Amino acid sequence: MAMTIRVDIVSMERPIFSGDASFVSIPTEAGEVGVTPLHTQTLSILRPGEVRVHLADGSVVRYFVGFGILEVQPMVVSIIADWALTEEDAHGVDASELEAKLAEEAVYIRDYEQRGQLDFTSAQSIMIEAEERLKWVRSLRGMGAGRR
Repeated sequence: MAMTIRVDIVSMERPIFSGDASFVSIPTEAGEVGVTPLHTQTLSILRPGEVRVHLADGSVVRYFVGFGILEVQPMVVSIIADWALTEEDAHGVDASELEAKLAEEAVYIRDYEQRGQLDFTSAQSIMIEAEERLKWVRSLRGMGAGRR
């Protein structure tokens, strides 16, 4: 049997995934990180994007995470995100609603920036999360439901 690494993905709202994997791909500020069992210890900042968990049976489970923290130990990966979506969550989302929300957030950000109540970095973070979330939902819609 192949060696596996324990993967825990949690958002501020709920646990998202807890199980064993042969490989995990995680978006960080330094780029995409691939983690296998016995990986060196790492602590990184998550960026919004897709986490791919490769299970021992060869299937892949996909999640979308917002900003957060990644901690890697030799046999455990901990992903702690502000928020996260499962594939099932994404299929329940209306892409046109996400587009409308993205447009609303852009107006909100401009308004707060003009009043000096929101710095550029915060505004950029909000927009990055919203845009990446929309791209991910669209990619799942084109691919169909379930694991690939």
